[in-house]
Amino acid sequence: MLESFTVRKTTQQEKADRIPYLTCSMLEAVNTCPKWGIIHSVQAKVFTVGYRQMALEAGSLMHEVFSVLNFYQVGAIQGLYQHMDHHAALLFTAERWETIKGDVFEKKLDDQRSLERLALRTIGSSDFYDDPEDKNRTLANLEHCALELINYWLMNMRDFNIYISDVDDPSAPIGIEQSLDVVFEIVDAGGECKDIRLIGLIDAVYQNPTTKNISTGEYKTASSMNDAWRDAFKTRHQITGYQAALAAYFDTSLITGNTILLGSAVPVRKTTAPVQHFTIERDAEHTRNFLNTCLFTQRIIDEYSDGADALEAPMFTHSCNRYFRPCSQLDLCASAFEDQAVMYEQMLTKPELSPSEVKAFLQNS
Repeated sequence: MLESFTVRKTTQQEKADRIPYLTCSMLEAVNTCPKWGIIHSVQAKVFTVGYRQMALEAGSLMHEVFSVLNFYQVGAIQGLYQHMDHHAALLFTAERWETIKGDVFEKKLDDQRSLERLALRTIGSSDFYDDPEDKNRTLANLEHCALELINYWLMNMRDFNIYISDVDDPSAPIGIEQSLDVVFEIVDAGGECKDIRLIGLIDAVYQNPTTKNISTGEYKTASSMNDAWRDAFKTRHQITGYQAALAAYFDTSLITGNTILLGSAVPVRKTTAPVQHFTIERDAEHTRNFLNTCLFTQRIIDEYSDGADALEAPMFTHSCNRYFRPCSQLDLCASAFEDQAVMYEQMLTKPELSPSEVKAFLQNS
């Protein structure tokens, strides 16, 4: 069990050596089912599937809309247009940002119309397209969701200032899609030391202009904004891990331990709120639980992640029908063990990293 810990940025040498790391997606996947989590999230091996992951695609696009709202905050409200342009071009590419921005800032439209144009151009300039099999996550529904998000943001979130590390240097870091790449140096009750590297991506970092206190912001999409969805964040390790990692980047006296979670329903429904936000608080006990889970997860990964050893990992069958869809590895796990080795060799390795991994490696290189 954990006795004490410190957290620091990952060194350039550690990055060059590509030391192993965890992401919160790996943490959740391995603890959902070690066999599936190691093969799918750690080894990044998949079967060719015939369907799109619409929830991930729609959620990713709505995260882009949320980022545009934060860039508008930096430019139009905090008055740092050069900071806005520099970092938006890095996130979207210069060409796409020019398409999104258009003449919005030149015409000096009111906030409502400006944000509507920016959001609709963000969606229109993406590579998202409708799937005939999914009637909920459509372009029309995402546009409706974006307009509801704008209305809510203007009434509730407009005064949340984005963290700016240097107001005189537009290229200096700002608190929009803040990448994390840290090492937790953990000492257990027996005096043994263990390092856990964590990579992540914080959607927003806010700083109170008066007190200079730091809080974080996370944006999520869901099928509905109900109590069960909201309650899940009381303990979710992603929020805890990101809060704990902030100590590697900011003076701990300024870190509030609070995360402002903003959620949107896709599609917008008449029976539930389309958007809501609430504060999540984290303390030392939450961090202790998170790091103990990291240590447990890393032990499982170390034991089973070497090639086909993953086939020997524990299989948690209660998760074989997650979210009312059979697991993508169900055929593998249901086969005779000698056949599993053949199927495993035929699986593809995903060439792409997750967004948090890509941005962590690019921004921290």
